[in-house]
Amino acid sequence: MPDNDGASEAEVWTGDPGDLDELYAALRGVPGMVVRAVAAPPGPGEHGTAFDLLMVTISSGALTAFLQIIRVLAESRGPKFVLSIRRGKNRMKISADNIDEVEPMLRQLFGRR
Repeated sequence: MPDNDGASEAEVWTGDPGDLDELYAALRGVPGMVVRAVAAPPGPGEHGTAFDLLMVTISSGALTAFLQIIRVLAESRGPKFVLSIRRGKNRMKISADNIDEVEPMLRQLFGRR
């Protein structure tokens, strides 16, 4: 939930490592956003991946940029693109097919109207 400076943190992941890499590259360096790549520990016999999810902290002024980046990525990747976001107990899935419907819910998830 929002903290004192109006920033909100969420976990973000995709089913495709290429999509996650592209999202990470697009979000890094955006003013008002802090992005950390997090690797999950590998299970027995697994090698693991470079990273499994992103921890994204978004200031109140950077939410529009975050939404625009997600929209561009979803539209460029097409119907196979699925992005999952978890903030606290709330979760949502975003795809190229539902980006228009979920944008208002994303704003609400991050405490913005």
